[in-house]
Amino acid sequence: MRKLAESVARVVLLAALVAAPIALAAEKAAPAKPTPQAAKAQPAAVPAPAPKPTLIFFMNPAGRPCQMQDQILSESRAQWEPLASLRYARTDKEADRDVFYQYGVRSLPNLILVGPDGKELRRYSPGIQSADSVLSGIRSGSGR
Repeated sequence: MRKLAESVARVVLLAALVAAPIALAAEKAAPAKPTPQAAKAQPAAVPAPAPKPTLIFFMNPAGRPCQMQDQILSESRAQWEPLASLRYARTDKEADRDVFYQYGVRSLPNLILVGPDGKELRRYSPGIQSADSVLSGIRSGSGR
């Protein structure tokens, strides 16, 4: 009788061990249905903000006009940074050459505002741009 009880206990334990992973898989596969009260309590999904355009700064780090433009961008960053991100394209970096060719940049300093898809939104005239000019160009080019 004792051996029978031990055998039954082993079978029950083995059945529980086999059933546990199956039950867990079923719980993961079938999400719980929210009650009507819970569905009302959940906030509506907030749409993700549209990606910001990118201001590409074509520069020669050793050139004085480019250094001046960099200083203007740095000092006015708080104004334009909520509207656009900044990317440097430098003459001293071989990896940036393709960007110069892609946008046909031959004069420095130069700023071009591009959308998330890389499409040109606004091209500034070559040379040093004031903080106001940069900000108004970002606003008009991006519609923000």
